[in-house]
Amino acid sequence: MERKKAQEDMIVYLNNVFIKDKAACISPADRGFTLGDGVFDTLLVLDGQLRHAKAHFARLLKHASVLRIKTNETPESLESAALHLLKKNKFVMGRYALRTTITRGAGVRGLLPPDESVPTLLMRVSSAVSPDSLPPVYAVISQTTRRNEFSPLSRIKSLQYGDNLLALLEAKDRDANEALILNTAGHISCSTTGNIFILEKGRLLTPPLSDGALNGITRTLVMRNTTVKEQSLTPEHLTEAEGIYLTNSLSGIRAVEKLEEKTIDSKNAFYNALTGLEVI
Repeated sequence: MERKKAQEDMIVYLNNVFIKDKAACISPADRGFTLGDGVFDTLLVLDGQLRHAKAHFARLLKHASVLRIKTNETPESLESAALHLLKKNKFVMGRYALRTTITRGAGVRGLLPPDESVPTLLMRVSSAVSPDSLPPVYAVISQTTRRNEFSPLSRIKSLQYGDNLLALLEAKDRDANEALILNTAGHISCSTTGNIFILEKGRLLTPPLSDGALNGITRTLVMRNTTVKEQSLTPEHLTEAEGIYLTNSLSGIRAVEKLEEKTIDSKNAFYNALTGLEVI
């Protein structure tokens, strides 16, 4: 009950209004709800500080433009709203996740969007678990679904996350907690929740964006701070890798300790150097 009450008292930011979570309402005709016609972003908040906010919000608006969602928001206006939201909730100390969702807004029935629409903007903050308290990463290579590297949606964080969900459910069925997703050519594209890097003969490799990898913020920071080669990766590369690492904005860099039935010594000296990078 305590936890439920605390969540009900949470303030969210919905369409330029700060409102209690339990009172927030979105139209049943919202195309984000009916068609997945929208995009989202999740960034880390540490002790009241938005981590890499400008990069996150600029990418979010760029992804919205891919779907031709027109909004008057800017990275600066979104950052300002996020900071006010933290103050409204009195989130000064601690680790939180800030999720921002933009949809095309309400529309009439049918696939084709209206010529004019008013986007829906929702920001919501929730507690984020420290990476140190997360369980070891046991991964499988998904057999359920493949990532379509030819689709523009593979390069944006759209609301259509069904493939990732199916892959993660498959991982759970196989006593794992993460799945790596192949593209249509049989190359590794990503994990269900982030980008992938491998260590091979002392070199750090990651799939190119053309293989269906999302241009993650943490991925970009890793590549900016250390030497990385973009290269198509096959399941055989993973089997022979000296280390496998997954990245996203909430957990930073995590080592895969088991892939399928093989134990991997990913938490090696190279991993310690990676986690020392300023990426979160």
